[in-house]
This record gives sequence, C-alpha cells and structure tokens, in this order.
Amino acid sequence: MLQIEGVSKQFATRVLLTEASAHLRQGSRVGLVGPNGAGKTTLMRMILGEDSPDKGRIRKRPHLRLGYLAQELETLTGKTVLDAAHRGQYPEHEAKRILSGLGFGEADFSRPVEALSGGYRMRVALAHLLLANPDVLMLDEPTNHLDKPTQRWFEQFLNQSGMTLLVISHDTAFLDRIATHIWDLRDHVIQEYRGNYSRFLEQRAARDEQLEASANRQSKEIARVQKFVDRFRYQANKASQVQSRIKQLDKIKRIEQTRDAKRVRFKFPLPPASGRHVFELRGVGKSYGTTVVYDSLDFTVERGQRVALVGENGAGKSTLLKMLAGVLPFDKGTRTVGHGVTLHYFAQHQAETLNPEHTILESLSEVSTQAETNFLRGLAGAFLFSGPDQKKPVKALSGGERNRVALARMLVEPANTLLLDEPTNHLDPASVDVLTDAMSDFPGTIVFISHDPTFLTRIATRVVEIDDGKARDYYGDYEYYLWKRAQELESIKESTADLSPTQKQAKTSSQSLPVTPPAEKSKAGERRELTKAQARLEKQVARAEAEVAELESRLKSREQELADPALYQDSARWNSLHEEQARWKKDLERLTAKWSDLADELEDVKKKLAVA
Repeated sequence: MLQIEGVSKQFATRVLLTEASAHLRQGSRVGLVGPNGAGKTTLMRMILGEDSPDKGRIRKRPHLRLGYLAQELETLTGKTVLDAAHRGQYPEHEAKRILSGLGFGEADFSRPVEALSGGYRMRVALAHLLLANPDVLMLDEPTNHLDKPTQRWFEQFLNQSGMTLLVISHDTAFLDRIATHIWDLRDHVIQEYRGNYSRFLEQRAARDEQLEASANRQSKEIARVQKFVDRFRYQANKASQVQSRIKQLDKIKRIEQTRDAKRVRFKFPLPPASGRHVFELRGVGKSYGTTVVYDSLDFTVERGQRVALVGENGAGKSTLLKMLAGVLPFDKGTRTVGHGVTLHYFAQHQAETLNPEHTILESLSEVSTQAETNFLRGLAGAFLFSGPDQKKPVKALSGGERNRVALARMLVEPANTLLLDEPTNHLDPASVDVLTDAMSDFPGTIVFISHDPTFLTRIATRVVEIDDGKARDYYGDYEYYLWKRAQELESIKESTADLSPTQKQAKTSSQSLPVTPPAEKSKAGERRELTKAQARLEKQVARAEAEVAELESRLKSREQELADPALYQDSARWNSLHEEQARWKKDLERLTAKWSDLADELEDVKKKLAVA
C-alpha cells in the first residue's frame, strides 16, 4: 500500500532520517515509536504530502485514501456534534453508532461543537475519520483525551475494523492491545518489528545484545590487528604484512552500537513548606452558558497530598484545576489559599505559550533572573536535552519536546504546590519516567489530571472522582480507588438483581452519587483516616513482599533449571525458558520498586499518625 524508500530529512543541522525505508502492508496496524524529536510527526506529514523528503521517495498505491488525526486539531465551529461527525456523507444511524461508542449521548448530538471540551472535540474529529473509512488511518496520539471506557471501545473498533493503521502513541498499553507491527524510529532509520509493543521490546533487546556481542568481537579483532601493525611497523622484513593489515583495517566497517538516552534522576529544589491547609473551595458554582458544571462544590486540599482528579471527559476536571489555580473565575462561592502557598500551574496547552524564537536555555532563563546557567543546563539535561540540543530554538522542537521545556520552566523557581493538567501528554516513555521519578520525590502538594495509569499508580495518594458536579473522595492510591470502585459497582449489581429496570436505574443513581467529605475534619476523624490508611498500606506492603519473595524463589529455581546440561540439547526449550526468566526479572524490578514506594508511603503515614 505504501513504501518508504531511502528517505532522508533534516532541518538545518538537525538530522531526522537518513536513507530510512519501511513498507506499510494492507491490514497491518503499525505503531510508530521513538524518542520525542526523532521525526515521527514529520514522517507522517511527508506521507500526507504536506512535507517532502530531502532524498528518497514515498510510493503510494494509486488513489490511496489517507485519513489523519493530528495532535492539535483545527477549531470546529458552527456545527452540531452530529453534523460535524458525518457531514452529510454517511448514514445518520452509523454516525450515531460511532458517536455513542466514543462517549456521546443522544442529547449531545445537537450540541454545538464549540461548547465541548478539547477531549470531546477530538472525539468528533475521530468519529468523522472512522466514518470515512480511509484506506490508511493515521493517528497522532489518539488516546490522549480518551477515558477508559471509550478507549476500550476504540481499541475494539480498530481491532475489528480491518483498517490499515499507522499510529504514533506513547501509550504502550494501547500499542500492546492493537499493534501488529512496530516501526522504531531510532538513530535516523526505521527498524521494523513484527508483533505488539512488548514483543518489540524483547526483540529489540535481543538485537541490541547481538549487536553488542558482534561489536565486542570486532573490537577485539581490530585491537589484535592494530597491535601487529604497531609492533612491526618499522621492520623492513614485515613491511608487506604490515601494509596488508593496514588495508584490512581500512576496509572494516565499524559496527555502531545504539545507545538509548541515559536515565536521569531529577530532584525538585526544596521550596519553603506551606501551611497545613493548601486550598479550600466553599459553595463554588460554575456554568458555561446553560451548562452547569458545578452548583455548590466544597473541596479542600491539605499539605503533602498528591491528589488525582479522575472522571470522564467533560466532567469538569480541568475546570476545577483552573479554579484552584485562580486562572478561571467562578460564578459563586469562595476560594481560600492557605498560608505560605506558592504554586505552579501547568495547563494542557502550556507549550503553546513558549516563544518559538528562543532557545531551550533562553526559554528556561526568562522565567528567573537569578537562576545560574549551570543549574539551567542541569535542569535541561534532566529533561533529556543534551548539551548541543540546549541551544535549539523552540520552533525546531517536536510537540513532546516543547512539553518537556514547558515542564522544565515550571521547575526553575521552586514552588510547594503543583497543579498539572495532563503533564505526560506527548511525552515518550523515557521522559515520563524522569517526570514520574521527580514527582514521586517531590515534598510538596500536587493536584493533577492524567489518563496515564502508570503515572496515576505511582503518584496519587488520594483520588477524587468528578461526576455530575460532585467530587467524591477516595483516600488511598490509584490501585485502592480501582478496587473500591469495583467493590461499589459489584455491591450495586447484587442489591439490584431482583429489581425492575426502573427501580435498578433509580437505585444505581442514588448509590453512585458522589459524596464530598467535610472541609474540616475533627482530630479524631483525621486519626481514623490515617489508621485506615496505615492498615491498608501494611496489607499492600505485606502482599508486595510476598510477591517479591515468590518471584525470587521462581528465579532461583529457573537458574538451576537452565544450568542443567541436558537442557542444552533442546535449544528451543532453553530459549523459551530463558525469555520467560528475562520477563520475570523485569517483573521483579517493577515489584521491588512498588514495594519500596509503598514502604515509604507507610512510613509517612506512621509519622503523621504519631503527631495527629
């Protein structure tokens, strides 16, 4: 369907592709991966004909129809949701089916597009593309604004549609569920792999291991030959042999090893601590025209909490975060900011505020006149910008790289409270790891919105579900929230098993109404909450310890099994057992990190309980 042949592309001194080639086959679902700034979006633009290669060509089947969903959408105005989605070309019932799958109700079909949140506008554009049924559907970060139920429907639709896909996504779980192939844009070329993202990681690790072994063998051979040349260079009776070996060295094509970006740990500058009470909203109401988002909301945040705001798109999460930040006025109620609170607010489109003509270092330095250059260089390095890259202008950066600069700017001047709206959007896995590590160590208060389950699991210590203008609290981490919600839903199912459909609906609605806890807790109430948290964390720590011990035991047994000489006769089984062992080792690293985080959190709760 589509052939990329020897394509090279660069902007000024920035090389993106060098004689890169790949083949997109009909019916394949390809995940295009690589670091921020590697050229993924540029490659899509060249396929679309919006940009052209410096060298090479992209061959397409005649009359090939391409559909493209970009990271940033053009504004859709003057149309209803239904009109914008099907635009008169497709049966209305099919448009409604697609829109329903993407989370729209019957009442939404007549709503003007401009009244929707950014996430829902993206869904309208996505609905139009799915209805158009192009020969090749190209998607750039399609899951950034999808909640879990909608993403599940979307994945099922893609897997059943038979569409040929080319998808840029940093959501590795999404790629695991939909991808049949991976294109790894690495070191200016495209490496093709068969299978999903997890399979790609295994194959790439094996390829890198083989490459390293070959490079080591070559290095030893070069050293051996060079030693002969150095030893006999000036002996006349060895002249012909020396010259022969010099020619041999000149003909050798050196094996270049790929080096992934070094994992960097970044520590936030320690800000002065705030008072115990950070934010308080009392009786807050907020409407957009006739749409009431909040009628009378009470909401508090206390020092040291890491609060995740979850809920469907359009529920009001970003609205709440903006009201906390003081950048969005509300219709009624009061907002109180606690003593000594200093805050940074990171909006979804924060990167758009950067001056495109400034370099990365200039962009960081304009936030503070007091920060030293060495500190700014270190900060840029922590966000994966190496020495020469720090002098790149913002206009030359990819979307993910601009997001990294915007996040780094937020950290130049220390603040004790961070308000973050989808901070991991457009970030590659390495960048997400850097940010997650930093957030885990941050000593202040965080209120954030994210659809990234890994980020949510590692960061949140309190989850607040926004639904129908209410904020329902879950005092625990993200795993606790998921477990508690599952319990609640199961309880509702059991209690409504013998009721009529009308009674079921009424009971479900009444039981799922969010309840906002009182703004001020009594001392006894606070101790109860901390005691519950301690008991829960002790169970989680014990469970994690048991899982680590069990996995260590399995690994020890596997070591003994692999050491059996008889197994060497069955290479296929040996390879299978060895690959499983490698997966277990990765699981052990993950479980150990989880146990460490839980143990730290338990220690914090014990300290709070001691002084409560």
